[in-house]
Amino acid sequence: MERYQELGAKAAGTEEDLAEAEQELARMREKEKQAKTALNKANRELEKAQRSEEASQGKADTLISASFRNGPVTTWSAVLVSDSSKELLQKASALEYIATKNTETLDALNDVRAKADAARKEAAEAEKQARESTAAAERTVQKLQQLKADLDEEIEAVRTALNELSPAERTELQTVQDNGSYLGPPGAANDALQAALSRRGSQYEWGATGPSEFDCSGLTSWAYNQAGINIPRTSRQQWTAGRPVSLDSLLPGDLLFYDDGTGDPSKIHHVGMYVGQGKMVDAPTEGQLVDVRSMKGDGHLIGARRIAG
Repeated sequence: MERYQELGAKAAGTEEDLAEAEQELARMREKEKQAKTALNKANRELEKAQRSEEASQGKADTLISASFRNGPVTTWSAVLVSDSSKELLQKASALEYIATKNTETLDALNDVRAKADAARKEAAEAEKQARESTAAAERTVQKLQQLKADLDEEIEAVRTALNELSPAERTELQTVQDNGSYLGPPGAANDALQAALSRRGSQYEWGATGPSEFDCSGLTSWAYNQAGINIPRTSRQQWTAGRPVSLDSLLPGDLLFYDDGTGDPSKIHHVGMYVGQGKMVDAPTEGQLVDVRSMKGDGHLIGARRIAG
């Protein structure tokens, strides 16, 4: 029986790792999607900037060609060829206009070139981000595949250990042992407690969230959902929900968390719901039913959280 329980705890820990990896992959895929969207936008901006750069360069080339064809015209040469002060003023105004246009054209070209250079840098950075996001997602996929393979092996080990139990032991595991009534203070926590208690006799199933089959965190998240409160899906995430409560101040509906004995929240693999009288309702592992059991005192109880009240 002890080996069966140890294997179940190990598999539950791997299941938590797998759930976290699946969520990590979803985040990576979203990041990859955003990076590719940014890349497409950056490439469109680059194409626009390049067209603008080409057009501005064309205007500048035309201006330079015209200047070379016509030769340089200065204010002094205008004085020499002007027959009257009126003509001189007209030519001077024309020169000023041309100079202004030349300056504007060249300034515009420089501005467009600067924007095009910025667009090139942005597109290059966006391409880099897209590549990195895709690579990160692929690494997570590989991690996910390995975790799935590990979990399959561990579940098979649990089933083997379960089959090695005596018929009497298997019958006991498949029989509800506690049909008692448990009540907490009126409110959402008690509503969640009653929802969890109503599932006594339900089978354990890896990754199940109800309403007829559950894993440990699937039961607690389902129960609180029935009370109108959404909490995270996995036991490690549920450890961050609500607020911490000391073990000597427990109330029915509080969540109890178990790790591998190291006191490390990242090693949490099981969660149950306190019912009172030193007991909890939980979904332990494959081969066992949702039922009320004594709180485990094996040093693996890392702490408790109060979700409501």
